[in-house]
Amino acid sequence: MVKVAVILAAAGRGERVGTEIPKQFLEILGTPVFVYALSVFEAHPKVSEIVIAVPPGWEEEVAFATKRRRFRKVAKVVSGGATRQASVRRALENLSSEAELVLVHDAARPLISEALVSRLLEAIEREGAALCAIPVRDTVKLVRSGRVERTVPREGLWLAQTPQGARRSWLEEAYRRAGDREFTDEAALLEAAGFPVCVVPGDPLNLKITYPEDLKLAEALLTLDIRKNLWGYLKDNPGKGGGL
Repeated sequence: MVKVAVILAAAGRGERVGTEIPKQFLEILGTPVFVYALSVFEAHPKVSEIVIAVPPGWEEEVAFATKRRRFRKVAKVVSGGATRQASVRRALENLSSEAELVLVHDAARPLISEALVSRLLEAIEREGAALCAIPVRDTVKLVRSGRVERTVPREGLWLAQTPQGARRSWLEEAYRRAGDREFTDEAALLEAAGFPVCVVPGDPLNLKITYPEDLKLAEALLTLDIRKNLWGYLKDNPGKGGGL
């Protein structure tokens, strides 16, 4: 069976949320944001290992939290870099040599599902690289200095989500070719290196925690228990005590 590794990008500061604690470590219904996504990868039968990139100084606390919650697939917790790209690169360098496919997921997206991960993995095995995305539904305006400059046709426009992933050899080569250039996600990195990236249907509920209201929305969705298959692992392996 193909060995699948997951890099959980949890090294951002999340300043737009307006809290001292990075957003991925804030709690929703008593559970840290990053733990929700982590639980999906832990439970997925095709995932063999997970490496988490965290802000410098958080390594020990996050490693302890994963052990306390019995996440057996977490192989390492590494210190992230100054940018998301640098953090993912460090995690990639810490994967075991057996990993053949690599998924990268933003820890600030807690509402992923096992079905979404499976769709993405099937596409990567078939095509070599893939990301999940949803088509733009609303009319798009290009705005400058508070005024509409023009309306942008939405046909063909998609909103990228994570997870994203590729064959390990492709991703490593893309990082080698990137040099000092910075990219906002793995798909852009792979595109720039000349690797084709296919798109699989994402999930409108796969929201990213960016602003304070996003935390409230995620809490409301979790209260409705929209991801019954996602919470099974958490209910069987709850954290005990305060903190992460």
